[in-house]
Amino acid sequence: MATLPVGQPDGPLAQVQEGMAVEDRAGETVGTVRRVYLGGEDLGETVVAGDSVLAEVPAGLRSRLAREGFVEIATGLLQPNRYASGDQVAAVEGDRVVLNVGRDELARK
Repeated sequence: MATLPVGQPDGPLAQVQEGMAVEDRAGETVGTVRRVYLGGEDLGETVVAGDSVLAEVPAGLRSRLAREGFVEIATGLLQPNRYASGDQVAAVEGDRVVLNVGRDELARK
């Protein structure tokens, strides 16, 4: 389920759903969608509540991802989750998300 704050009601990010497969631009599987956040928030100096979806996002990425939206990608056991910003989502095709970047260009938790 996508968490909908205030913005980005259209475009590929709004079509992403939890559990979808995620592929990088080379067609390699990155993982599966753990969480979707549509963005549109300017956090500035705001403190994020502990129960917010943004609370788990690394602090260094939080403001940018709150603004742009993101897909959190579960990459497997003992692997750090990765984050694709809204502008890194190229398309949603059936039950998969296609990124316009390579796996190594994604932010990590």
